[in-house]
Amino acid sequence: MGYRAEKQKTERKGKILKRILLGILLFCIVALSIFSAIVPPVTWKYHVKLPKIPRRGIGELRIHFIDVGQGDSTLIEFPDGKVMLIDGGNGSKTTEKMILRRLNALDIDVIDYLVVTHTDVDHCGGLNEVIKYKVVRNAFLPHTEVAEGSEYERLFHTLTKSNCAWTYTSSKVENITSDSELYPYHVAFLYPHVSDVDESLGSDEGGLQGSENDSSSVLYLEYAGIRTLFTGDISHEIETKLVESDKLDLYEKVGASLQELDLLKVSHHGSKDASCLEFIEYTSPKTAVISCGLNNIYGNPSPVVLGRLSDVGAQVYRTDVQGSIMITISNSGVSYAVWGV
Repeated sequence: MGYRAEKQKTERKGKILKRILLGILLFCIVALSIFSAIVPPVTWKYHVKLPKIPRRGIGELRIHFIDVGQGDSTLIEFPDGKVMLIDGGNGSKTTEKMILRRLNALDIDVIDYLVVTHTDVDHCGGLNEVIKYKVVRNAFLPHTEVAEGSEYERLFHTLTKSNCAWTYTSSKVENITSDSELYPYHVAFLYPHVSDVDESLGSDEGGLQGSENDSSSVLYLEYAGIRTLFTGDISHEIETKLVESDKLDLYEKVGASLQELDLLKVSHHGSKDASCLEFIEYTSPKTAVISCGLNNIYGNPSPVVLGRLSDVGAQVYRTDVQGSIMITISNSGVSYAVWGV
């Protein structure tokens, strides 16, 4: 066989191979389209690539600081089986997958308590997708103006029109406590102060005044002697209010104390606008968790904030460095685990 004939034979084989590969590709596309049409995405979309998380042990309370990039989302598994979700990231597809795949990995179909700390999109953006697939029984919402066309407006209308019970968050909200006498815990809502909310309800502005960040809910959690504070995006000004109130023993009636915390969710992604020196020295957390995005444009966490935490001896965990972080609290102590990005 001559060179020309050999070349033609090779070209024919190449064309046949291309047709076969094209056929396989078209078959896969058609098959996937049929699969998607027959099998609804709810049954598979967030059930692949699940993080491998061990089952929660008896008497354990677990806090998951989910890596949602430049945003916040915290999941709490209580020892009596109830679940709280605080915030839901920025609404990107990646964020939604991180949250819902973690919920599915933990076999969580019901969220007993949903807390939206404030209306910034990096805290509430992914929650519309969450409530599409999960049942929310109780929601705690910020008393603030609902901006037209915002992601929070969609979430607000969805929640308030559903069967979900909801209320504005303030220090007036009663403590959330355990259903189990064997494993007692309590969650107290420390801020906004009820006086601030009552004043805003009588105003023409429709919500708390000031920045959205300073309308953030602040929650205190205590279990097995371990005290945790979740701070949303509050600024120096609100941190100072918290310290002043604690010094006056105003939080004593709800079983909260801010001095020498065991765990602090650092405010505003470690921004220099929060974590003032007085607050960090007063709370002196043993462990601090910062939720922020890798190489984010804001430069968070601030070196100044990291320095303050270091000065009080806090062990710092960061979602931009370690990825999602799980902290387990039980009567035998505290343990930490990370899952990467």
